[in-house]
This record gives sequence, C-alpha cells and structure tokens, in this order.
Amino acid sequence: MPTVANIDAIPSGELEAVRSKAISEYNEKKGTFEKSESVDNDSIDTGLSKPEFKSNKDIVVKIIDSSDDPELKVWNVRSFILGVGLAIFGGVLQCIFYFKPQTIVVNGIFLMLLAYVGGEAMSMLIPRKGWLKYLNPYPFNKKEHTLITIMASSAANCALAIEVLAVQKLWYTNQTVNKAVSIFFCLCSQLLGYGLCGLMRNSLVYPTDMFYPNIVAQVSTIHTLHNDKQKSRMQLKWFYLCFAAMFFYEIVPEWMFPLLIGFSPVCISKAGKNPTVSRIFGGTNGNEGLGFFSFCFDWNYIASTANPMAQPLVAVMNNIFGYILCIVVFLGVYYGNVWKAKNFPFLSQDLFYEDSAPGNYLVYNQSLILDSKNKLDPQALQEQGVPYMTATYVVYLIATNLSVAATFTYMYLFHWDKLQPTFNWVFSIKEMAINWKSYIKFWEKSEYDQRLTIDGKVPEICDDPHFKAYMAYEDVPHWWYGITLLLSFVVAIICLYKGDTGLPWWMLIIAMLLAFFLTLMLGGLVGIFGFGGTQMQTICQLIGAYIKPGYPLANMYFTLFGYNSVSQAFLMLQDLKQAEYMKLAPKSAFFAQLIGTAVGAIFNFIMMESIVNSKAEILLSIQGTAIWSGQNVQQYNTQGIAWGALAKEMFSSGKTYQMVPYSLIIGLFIPIPFYILHRLRPTWHIDNINIPIMIWYIGWLCVGVNASIWSYFIVALVSQFYWRKYKPKFFQEYNYIIAAGLTGGVQVAVFILSFAVAGASGSSYNFPQWWGNYSADKNGNTANYDWCAFTNDG
Repeated sequence: MPTVANIDAIPSGELEAVRSKAISEYNEKKGTFEKSESVDNDSIDTGLSKPEFKSNKDIVVKIIDSSDDPELKVWNVRSFILGVGLAIFGGVLQCIFYFKPQTIVVNGIFLMLLAYVGGEAMSMLIPRKGWLKYLNPYPFNKKEHTLITIMASSAANCALAIEVLAVQKLWYTNQTVNKAVSIFFCLCSQLLGYGLCGLMRNSLVYPTDMFYPNIVAQVSTIHTLHNDKQKSRMQLKWFYLCFAAMFFYEIVPEWMFPLLIGFSPVCISKAGKNPTVSRIFGGTNGNEGLGFFSFCFDWNYIASTANPMAQPLVAVMNNIFGYILCIVVFLGVYYGNVWKAKNFPFLSQDLFYEDSAPGNYLVYNQSLILDSKNKLDPQALQEQGVPYMTATYVVYLIATNLSVAATFTYMYLFHWDKLQPTFNWVFSIKEMAINWKSYIKFWEKSEYDQRLTIDGKVPEICDDPHFKAYMAYEDVPHWWYGITLLLSFVVAIICLYKGDTGLPWWMLIIAMLLAFFLTLMLGGLVGIFGFGGTQMQTICQLIGAYIKPGYPLANMYFTLFGYNSVSQAFLMLQDLKQAEYMKLAPKSAFFAQLIGTAVGAIFNFIMMESIVNSKAEILLSIQGTAIWSGQNVQQYNTQGIAWGALAKEMFSSGKTYQMVPYSLIIGLFIPIPFYILHRLRPTWHIDNINIPIMIWYIGWLCVGVNASIWSYFIVALVSQFYWRKYKPKFFQEYNYIIAAGLTGGVQVAVFILSFAVAGASGSSYNFPQWWGNYSADKNGNTANYDWCAFTNDG
C-alpha cells in the first residue's frame, strides 16, 4: 500500500507534487481517483502565518496528524492479549460501578493510557528471541495502540440488557430468563447498534464535518505518544505535567475537601440557609439545586458529560443560552405551581402521591398497582390514584421530546447533504433491478469502492487528507454489517419468545426502524457538535407504551432495542472515526469492535449475575449501603412501570402531562422559521442557532450535581474562544493534549480512590470531618457540602 505523506507538514509549493504521487500510486491499485484532484492549499497551515480555526475542517486538517505508515502491523499475540484483557477489565469494572452509590464512567482516555503502559512494558521487557518473539514481535506502535483501545472501549459500557435482566431477577421472579438466553440478549442488543452504525458510515463517519470532537483529544495524544519524541517533546511535557498535577490534586476535592466540587458564595453566606436560595444557587449534592453562580474545582465533574476543551464554540454558546432558559423555566414552573409543583420536591425523578407536601413527600408505591402477572390492575390504580411527577422532570421530558423531534427537521434542513449518502441504496433501486445478476453474489469483491461517488471521485463532503489517506485501505463491505444486523435481529426474536418478555416480533421491527432514524439524525449532532446529551430512552418508552399499553416488562424490552441500539451506535461511530484518524485498516477496526463488544457483553452478564445473586436484599432496599446500591436498577424499573403501565393515564390527551407527547409534534416545526430566516438573511448566521441543542438544555438540570456548570462554561470559552481565536498556535499544539492529560489524570485517580477509600473494594474510609467536608445549620442539622440548606424541608 502507498505511504500517504503528512500533508500538514508539507510546504505549499510541494503539496501538489506529493499529493499527485500518492494518488498515482493509489490509482495503480484501485483506479478510482481522478488524477487532477488536489487538496485545497488554502486550508493547509504552512507555518508561515498564524493558523486559523474557523471550521471543523480546520481542526481536522491542522491539528490531527494525517501521516500514515502502512507497514505498521497491528494483529499479534500482544495486541490480542491486551485488547481482550482490557475489554474484560472495562466491561467488568463498568458493571461493578453500575451497582455503586455513585456511578462512574470508564473513560476511553483511561483505557488508552492503560493500553499504552501495557504495550510499552511488553515491548521493552519481553525479549524478541525464541518463542517469546510471539509476545513481542516488533515495537509497540500507534496503530496497535489504537486497535487495543477500540477493542477495550467497545466493551467498557454497561449494556442496557443488564438493567432489564437485573430488573427481572429482582422484581419479576416468576419470569426470570435462563443464563443462555440472557447472554444472547446482551450480545444481540449490543450488536444491533453495531450493525446500524456500519451501514451509516458514508453519512456519519466519512464526511469531514463529522469530526467527533469528543475523540480529538484522545487521537492527538496517541499520535503524540508515538510520533518522533524529539519533535513532540513539548507536547509530551504538557501532557505528563497535566496528568501528574491532576492525578495528585484529585484526592483533594474527591475525598478531603468536597466543598471544592461546588463553591457557592451565596450558599456560604447566611442566605444559604433559605431553601429557595438552595434551589437556585446550590449544586454540590444530587438533586440539590441549579448551581447558579457556583464554581467547581473538580475536573471529574467539570468534564463528566463532555470535555469542555473539545466542544465546538457553536455548541457551547447554544448550551449557555439553553442553561439560562432552563433556570428561568424551572423556577417559573415551580414557583408558578404548574402541575402542583410545590407539593413535590424541586428536583427528583420519583413518582409521588398527589397529597404529598413539603417536609412530607410521599413516594408512589408502584408495586401496589400491578397484578400477579405484572400487568396494570385498574382497580388497584383507582385505589392508589394516578401518580404525579416533579414539575422540573416534566420540563425535562418535554424538552427532550422537543429536541428529538426538532433534530429530524433541523438535520434535514441544514445538514441533509451529509446524511443523504445513507439513502443512496434507495436511489439506486432502479439500477439494481436492471443489473440484478451482478448483485446476486454480493459477497464477491467489487471493483467499486462504496466510499466514492458513482463516477469514482472523492465526495465533496469528505474532502480532507485523512479520508484520502484512508482510501488506500480496502473498506469493509456493507454486507458484513448487514449480516451482523440480520443475525442480531434473528437472535433477538428467538430470545424475546424464549425469555417470555411479552414483546411481539413486529414491535421489535418497529424498535429497529426507530433506532435507525434516531441514529441517523441524532448521530449527526454527535459527529458535528459533540452533543450526545439527547436521551432517546423516554421517546422509546412513550412509543412502546402506546403500542402495547399496560405491559411494563414488554416496554423495557422495546426500550432496550429501540434505545440501546442507538447509544451503542454512537460509541461505535466514534471508534470508526478514530480508526480513520489513525489510519487503522477498516477491517481491523471491524473485528476489534466485534471482539470487544462480544467480550464486554458476556462479562457484563457474568458480573450482573454475581452481584444480583449475592446482593439482592441490598439492591432492593431504598438506601442501599456505602458499597452497593440499587439506585440505577430501581430507577429503570420505576420508569418501566410508569411508562409501560401508566402512560395513557398520565400522558394521554386531557391528562395531567398531555404536553409530553404533544411536544413530539410541536418540535418538528420549531426549526422551520429559523431556516426560512437563514435563507432570507444568510449574513445573520442564523444557522449557528442549533435548535435541538438549545432546547434540550432547557431540561438539562433536572438531575445530578449541577455545581460544575459555570466552571464548564469558563473552561470552554477560554479554550474554544480565547485560545482558538487569539492564541491559535497554542491551541493547535496544546489544547487537546492538555484536555487529555487532565482527563487521564482524573480517571486514574478516581479509579484508585474508588477502591482505596470510596468502598469499591468492600470497605470505605471517610476523611475526618472539618468545615471543608461538613456543614450544619444553627440547630446542628447537616446541610449540603456547599453549606446550602436541604430543600426538602420547605
């Protein structure tokens, strides 16, 4: 295969010659490129002037190294051992964390660093002689490193199937699924999303604008760790410095001084003892408040959902406006007593009885409204009454529905050129019908490269050096992903009936169609803006509830295949883009993801089975312990009952929360006036108003620790506005390296602390109480870490 030079490093005068040579070499093999094609020299930073970063393509071209060495090998005993080993480690660890009082996400940068340490150790310590050479055949390289990282990260998530199966074991004891079927449930539900993402590569992976900002820091770090150490010594210095500093610092906010999680000047003052002040300014504890004017000094929380140093400025600005609207709307519905808001907590995800009151909140007992077959009992419901939700959580549901619906219209109007390639097969039906004989043996190698246009050119939306270099590697045929999808679908149908889930086969088809369109549209937001906030779970639960009302277990399985497939596809799409940036051969990436996904699903199940069997009593309890908690699985069971059994009673027309489903229709129309105004006045840049992102953030603060929001915005604006515009060289060389160093240091520290002092090992050790981790009101009653009063007292 031809070596594609590092285009970014080539002087502009020589660029055309290098590109022409690379294309000529590739043409000898494929005969698909036009010899006249060239890279836009104006987009390349020649080093003669300060670089500018006005678009996603500028990030892709000027920051991410586009060099490639096709001679680097990736598959060997070392890569397999490290890849499978870290896949087991990630899958087991994430499943353990799922049943902890505080859920911790196993970050890809953490796994990348473990892979680097393991790979370099084996490369340096194991001799390359005799039979040991199979363990260390050649120096550890960047592509092997990428392969291991993709394999590990494909496994390092807790499959939603685990939640459903745990719910069945804990609450539906008469419908427990046997182990073989359970394992296949885990596998097929994970691989369905894998098949979906593979079929959408031309739309969600290859276009330049689909640059997946959340992985840029990780990709830049891998390049830096393996490139010429002399040339990248300053980048390595910044990475190691940030890593070490954050590693040692993290023990302070995480264990010794939790006030640093959210330092609120208003809460520390005497005003902080007022519950209203807590609701607005508090935020260090879960469901405490909105964190307004609260400052966080814990990177673990600042970068918990997305790295602020990697988010595009347009996404950050829409986030800020959504945050302001969120505060206004939340306070408006609560103090306006909309949906009887003042009867219930300000922030909570539970269901409540209508006669709840401040200081005496009555959590709804959902088990009392189900019969022996776990179906809704109308008589029992009449006795118990229809439950209520907190007003802020209702706003979250409405905002989510508006956002998801608006995404369909927004992506069609503003970004259809990137999504259209997914539907090329529809437009080619006539041609396929005429030449049907050539399509019968679809598994035979085709001379046509599906990444190119029909006339053999690089698509305009993919015109960047990474894509062109990646063209030197043979792509994975679409039918590989198609077979994966088909087999997963068949296995899923068998499991649905063997597991007595109550979900018919035709609803599985509906769930998959829903997952297809959600992946395509919402995947565009992930790829372009790094926005993975929109939760599709409630959408799937709502649709499933109306198709088959009164069956909570069936609703959970509909949600499993409709929602989990989408979230899994998002993770896989990022890994495929990472493979492109690192020039890891597509077929190697395919098998790395396949192996990692299968290993992760199997070990997810093994750990869930062990934990649920041994800790069932604790997981069913409300409080749990400092070591184990059933909060996540309890919440999923609650949602299944609320949506599966009570959707029509709570959300139908004329009912209390009718605006929740109506918002799905309303959301479709919201982007239209903005698009019309953009077409009439393009110089106003109305296209920078991202309706789906802004709307979703209106419901953003309904749950969790909210003290980190202001710090998140400050870091994001310093990085993506000040550095990017006024310090472009520093931004180019160090921004993403610093981001990776900070995240890596935090992840390693949190991992160690969770076992050393936080109880993951079986014992917890609290730091001695002092004013930095404890506060009390004048009567000696404990308050939140930021000294704000508890809000459920008034």
